[in-house]
Amino acid sequence: MRSRVFSIWVLLGTSWACFFVLKEHGYEGEWMPLQQIMNFAFPPPVGHRVLFVLLADAIQAAFPSFSYVKCFLLSQLVAILAAFEAIRRWAALFVRAEFAFLAQLLLAVILIPTLRYYNFYDFGVVFFFSASLLCLFKERFFLYLGLFALGTVNHEIVLLLIPVYLALQFPEGVKRLVTWGRVALQLAVWGGVRLLMFWLLPSAVAPELRIETNTQQLLHPTAGLLTRYLAPAIWMGVAILGYRHAPPALRRTVILLPLLATTTFLYGQFHEVRQFDAFVPVMVALILCALPDLTGSSSISCALPLSFPSHAMTRE
Repeated sequence: MRSRVFSIWVLLGTSWACFFVLKEHGYEGEWMPLQQIMNFAFPPPVGHRVLFVLLADAIQAAFPSFSYVKCFLLSQLVAILAAFEAIRRWAALFVRAEFAFLAQLLLAVILIPTLRYYNFYDFGVVFFFSASLLCLFKERFFLYLGLFALGTVNHEIVLLLIPVYLALQFPEGVKRLVTWGRVALQLAVWGGVRLLMFWLLPSAVAPELRIETNTQQLLHPTAGLLTRYLAPAIWMGVAILGYRHAPPALRRTVILLPLLATTTFLYGQFHEVRQFDAFVPVMVALILCALPDLTGSSSISCALPLSFPSHAMTRE
């Protein structure tokens, strides 16, 4: 009972810290008007990231006097709580359950500096990547597939979970027909959801390539750009320390980082650190692997499920 109460209070405390910063220091950007988005009058890709928009609309339908901002914030409170609970369960694969709350503290510290303008999907991205990775590591594929479909309604970036899935199957799994059948199933689900979104919310707007802008930013980085990446770089340094102690399966999920960098270079903006939110669960797990255990060795003993292929779970 004491452990459960402790877990609940840490969940509430860390979630409230993020929510408070979002509420007090976040702002509604004119390039992302909440009213237009909630009325489904905003073009894609943002206009198709509707999962928590639907929740905000449901809140407004239940409480018509609530403003668009209040409905947005309440929808994000749900997303924040989900993300912090998912990161704790994900972390419990790599540390003993009583230490999994450390992941929630890390998540708060990593995310808070990235909170700027309001959007409906960032906390959802953290939740879906944490929960999806947890399902993949526990070999709960069909639960993962459901999260994958729902996550596509939140943000199309969940497509990058497919190469992560393949990386987790390497080397034995990629030789199996069932592996490629499941890859095809994931592609069909993602494509089906995206087609449904274009059917329900038709638009002729094509994704905007930002290669030239991002190239200029990388070739001529400003002080503002460098300072925004200072905190993530420090945490990445800690994560690198944990990499050599991490189980091989966790190491393979690092493939997500270059994939995110590539999509950001093509379609995103490097001055927004939040473009890499999907990698935060992997970073948190690697940081936990860098911590000393109670016996004083260089890594925490791994608590990964026995059902996953043994070659993927052995620490080195």
